[in-house]
Amino acid sequence: MLSLSTVFCKAERAHFFNSSNRIAEYFTEGRSLLVRWKMEILIGLLISSLSLYCDFTDAECLVISPARLVVKYGDPASSNCSSDTPVEIGWESTQGGVGLTDKEVKILNWRVDSVTDWENNPKCFTDGGQCEKQLDITVYKLPDSVSISYRKYPDPMVEGHQYLLQCLVQNIAPIGRLRVTFYKVNTTGEQTELDTQQKAKDNINTPENGTYTLDFTPGRDDDGAQLLCSAMLDLGPEGPQPPPVMDSNRLNINVHYKPQITMSPGCFSMSITEGDTLSLNCSANGNPAPSYNWLLPQADPNTMEERSVVTITDIAKSHSGDYTCFAINPLGNSTCTVNVEVTVDYLPIIAGLAAAVVVILLVVSCFTYSSYYKHRRMGHYQLKDMLPRQHKNKHVVQHNGMDQSFM
Repeated sequence: MLSLSTVFCKAERAHFFNSSNRIAEYFTEGRSLLVRWKMEILIGLLISSLSLYCDFTDAECLVISPARLVVKYGDPASSNCSSDTPVEIGWESTQGGVGLTDKEVKILNWRVDSVTDWENNPKCFTDGGQCEKQLDITVYKLPDSVSISYRKYPDPMVEGHQYLLQCLVQNIAPIGRLRVTFYKVNTTGEQTELDTQQKAKDNINTPENGTYTLDFTPGRDDDGAQLLCSAMLDLGPEGPQPPPVMDSNRLNINVHYKPQITMSPGCFSMSITEGDTLSLNCSANGNPAPSYNWLLPQADPNTMEERSVVTITDIAKSHSGDYTCFAINPLGNSTCTVNVEVTVDYLPIIAGLAAAVVVILLVVSCFTYSSYYKHRRMGHYQLKDMLPRQHKNKHVVQHNGMDQSFM
């Protein structure tokens, strides 16, 4: 026995009430315009209320659990359809469909051992179509492969040029749930995200190939780095957790760039003492590896020496000037100039002169002292001074073999 509400709902579903205007015309025929207008509003509100009630009744008359399934292609799947009161229930489905039960039941199971239909939309229903409820099912497939490539001209990559990276994801479903991320891994292993993309294709359930592109401009620091793309199938909380991810191959990139001189302490001015050894080492970063030339101050401007190190032993004042290094490869060149000033160290000369003056002074002093000593100690003697003096007293007394005179 059907309830009154069920009858109304069935009538509404069968479009028994085609419109509020026709119903209003039936009840207000021959009446005034004001009365007709009021009846139209009243009947419209009544039908809207009945429609909302029917929707609520439909929503509650059948319950599907789980209401949403995320199933990998080829895996089994199942769901239950239940009612608060016993009714005749069936499942309409391209796989695992079940006809109306012979007797009234409260629950009916839908089950498939291997889901192979991408467009399957199982629907639970009751006798006469009073209640219907559709199972939300998503069938997914992981990609067969993920690969990354780039436009090959010029090859290898050149600093500052733009390249089109391409990530190809093959045979994946549903492609609308796919997120592709481009990454760069530098030489130290640090991974940097370049971009993330997702295509809006929610209406496509069957496997598709997806191509995702990114403009990439390499710099010299990218030489030796790697590029890759990652495909993540995000199926929501009902899907596998964490979301499945498949990485592409790693693309090793070789970036060519012009030289940049790195000689330490760089382009500078320096002083060096005459007689010392000058050594200048020119080094640069560049790919391909650069060659080196030196332009020396005393050389012909059109003549360069092909070497990275300049060494001059016993440097002289004439070697002063600018020493310019050129680092060259097919992409360009870099220069660095070192100004060298050769100075004379006068300290040894002054020390030598001072030592010579001291020696001369010592020699002069010795000679002067020697001459003075002879004059003072030896003097000048006359022969008469060596003879005995004659005294007025002629008496001479001899003592111990010696004569003495007394005055």
